[in-house]
This record gives sequence, structure tokens and C-alpha cells, in this order.
Amino acid sequence: MSGGKGGQKNTTQEVQVPEWIEQAARQNLAMGQQVSQLGYTPYYGPEVAAFSPMQVQAMQMAQDQAAAFGMAPQMNVAQQIPQAQQFAGGLMGYSSAPIYEQSLAALQANRPAQAEAMNELFINPQTGENAYRPAYITQEDIAQFDPYYDYFGY
Repeated sequence: MSGGKGGQKNTTQEVQVPEWIEQAARQNLAMGQQVSQLGYTPYYGPEVAAFSPMQVQAMQMAQDQAAAFGMAPQMNVAQQIPQAQQFAGGLMGYSSAPIYEQSLAALQANRPAQAEAMNELFINPQTGENAYRPAYITQEDIAQFDPYYDYFGY
């Protein structure tokens, strides 16, 4: 059996976004695009603290005791520990920054075109300049998001 009598009712509602919200949304999108150009910012400080002299001495004593009873070979514990770096305030520790820099150099040496393509996406970390994008938000930056606003109905 079919439904009731009469025609179908179609209703349409239109939502009007206030101009100040639309402008703020456009600026937020433009700012988000600009922030995305900053790229990865590596940390160059210490990530792991170095052993103190007392800790190294304690490890050496444990090693010497084990060696005295034939449970481990005799060795100098301090020679097995990587050389710590000194940071601000005399803090001794270890950083992965040298490994990161070595990895970037290897990428540049072995895959220069790929490294350049990746670097072109971001600002120059020394100068702050980028040949492909302005260093400030312009009306053109904001206007490029118009298709997105049209798609989502803003």
C-alpha cells in the first residue's frame, strides 16, 4: 500500500555567516598556510644527561667486583661511555643534533634534487626568505582560499 495523500514539501534554509567571521576564517587559513612554511625546527640542546663522576665510579666498582670473581672481563667503564657535550651553564649531556645534521648532509649528498624539493616547501632558516611565498599575509594569500569557502558554502 502507498502512503498518504498530498504532495511532498521541500524546505530550504539558508545560513548567513557574518562577514567578520568569514574574514577571520580566511585570515586563519592564510596564517595556517604561512605557519606550515616554517618547517621542522630541530632541538640542539641536551636530550639525555651525562653520567656524573660518582655514577661512573660506582659502575667501575661494580665492574671491578665482577671481574675479581671471574664474572666479567676487566675493563675501564669510563672508556665505554660516549664523550658528553657541555651545554650552557656547564650542563653535561648528549644531543642527537649532530646525528640529525649528519643525516641532512647525507640526504643532500645522495639525493640533492629531493633535498632541494623538500627545502623549497619551507622558508630559508638562515634568512627567513622563500622565493615562492611572501613573508607576510597578503590579500592574494587570503583570496586563494575562496574555492574552499565556495565548496563548503561560506
